Amino acid sequence: MKKNVFIAIIIIVSFLFSIIATIISIQNYDSNIISKKMKDGYVPVNSKVVKIIRSIKEYINGITHLNQIIAENKHLKEQLDKLSTDRVTIEEIKSENKKLKELLGLKNQIETAADYEVARVTLRSSEGWLSYFIIDKGLKDGIRKNMVVVNNQGLVGSIVDCGLNWAKVETLLDADFSASAMVVRTRDIGVVRGNLNLMGKGLCELKYVSKDSKVKVNDVVITSGMGEIFPKGIVIGKIVQIKNDKFELTKNILIKPAVDIENIEYVMVLKKVKGINFSVGVR
Repeated sequence: MKKNVFIAIIIIVSFLFSIIATIISIQNYDSNIISKKMKDGYVPVNSKVVKIIRSIKEYINGITHLNQIIAENKHLKEQLDKLSTDRVTIEEIKSENKKLKELLGLKNQIETAADYEVARVTLRSSEGWLSYFIIDKGLKDGIRKNMVVVNNQGLVGSIVDCGLNWAKVETLLDADFSASAMVVRTRDIGVVRGNLNLMGKGLCELKYVSKDSKVKVNDVVITSGMGEIFPKGIVIGKIVQIKNDKFELTKNILIKPAVDIENIEYVMVLKKVKGINFSVGVR
């Protein structure tokens, strides 16, 4: 406040000096001693005042320019944030399109072999001893209990419960899951089951394969078609470990599922399978 008053006084004094100097000049008082003294005093004072005024003007211009820079900087940051958000959105859309195209490929693969419903995963199990997720399709979409769930990679699991617009999918990693299976190369038949101790490792087991079987690590296992739920030919996964059981009657076989259960986002629910040999995930 004091600074502003001081500046105002300087401006007023400068203005008065300017008026006086002008009057002196007009009336030709150059010969007058008093006028000379006044002019002699006026010139340096006026010069200083002009410098001060110029400094003030530059200061005000600087403040104005700084405010413009701050506003521009804020605007640029907002645009940058929006671009970052747009980029994330675009990447998410690309990823979603890729997954949907993969399911579209599966649709072309199964052609007219089955009626199906594409669904999105909306909720995953939080319990460590269970492996299931919830999808956004249910009774109103024709989803029913025991329907098989797959994606373009292979078997995901089956429907174990459903409501009007949701359904619960039990994955092949769950300890309650079981499906008749077959080793493609040797044609050995067994049962794929989830196992509580293997769930955290993302593995399941193949039981009841004879100890004399010639199965090997990396052999592909598919659904055998035996039983009422799973059609034949859906890829389950590959063998990653083989051991004889303690009674030496069968082999204990571990399987790595073909489907990335933990990161699955879209699935296809098979509502009705028309053929017996139904190849999903076979490449």
